[in-house]
Amino acid sequence: MIFTLTMNPCLDRYIYVDELVVDDTIRAKKVVDYPAGKGIDVSRVIRELGGVSIAIALVGGDTGRKLEEMLDREGVIYTSIRVPQETRMNVILETNKGQYRISMPGEKISAKKLQVVLEVLNALVRERDTVVVSGSLPKGVAAEFYTGIIFSLKQWGATVYFDADGDKLKAGLIGQPDYIKPNLHEFQRLTGKHVTHEDEIISEAKKIIEHFELKGILLTLGGKGAYLITADKVLYTKSIEVKVKSAVGAGDSFLAGFVLKKEEGLSDEEALRWANAAGTAAVLTPGTRLCRRADVERLLEKIEVVRIL
Repeated sequence: MIFTLTMNPCLDRYIYVDELVVDDTIRAKKVVDYPAGKGIDVSRVIRELGGVSIAIALVGGDTGRKLEEMLDREGVIYTSIRVPQETRMNVILETNKGQYRISMPGEKISAKKLQVVLEVLNALVRERDTVVVSGSLPKGVAAEFYTGIIFSLKQWGATVYFDADGDKLKAGLIGQPDYIKPNLHEFQRLTGKHVTHEDEIISEAKKIIEHFELKGILLTLGGKGAYLITADKVLYTKSIEVKVKSAVGAGDSFLAGFVLKKEEGLSDEEALRWANAAGTAAVLTPGTRLCRRADVERLLEKIEVVRIL
């Protein structure tokens, strides 16, 4: 079974307007809400691709209930850990000149609720299950929280994929997940080096794999493709040129495609093909609609994976 953990979910509200005019009434043409948060996105994509996962998330208030209702409509299975704090909402203003993102702060979560997260995982996760731990943490929660969560999951025999940034990524690595999925900017912050050339990237990745005893690093390069780097091989898949409507959620779609296909027993090469197709398909949709299965299947035949080492 695949589980995803989202500690800091949100509701993304897209408001479509022609333009922003100071001191004037601006009438919205359309308002669309999406359930959001990296782990939730992974579960949504797994569902879209025909797989099954359970999304575990901290939710609260009216916004949290709306998020649950939206997951119900999409057929995503979830386990909510209810908190008294309102689930945060992000507002995205979509104009004919560009996009403006307003990220709302979340509220502090009590230590008691953080303990409940561990208890829920302990109750649900079994040996050989897969857990995707990803995204930001609520206000006031130390990055080391991820260290403990990942260490516990590994002790229980789960396969752990980890996707975070900055101090959270560094802290989570101490727990020794199986895979991490940074983009290039996150990878550069992790290494402390502005690596751009292939040989530099591979060299730094292998150092991290050896030091933290990882199975692999899924490194996405935006429009320049993606790598799967392990201790004994390097796979590369290049990007396909498509018309980009929104890049939001592309990385989560990529990770979901890889996780699902590995869970189904496919090879690294095939899982990476599906990951690339899902990530590419995600940019074809507006907002945070993520990928559509028909687009993923159509793109698959165009995607190649080559072994570099």
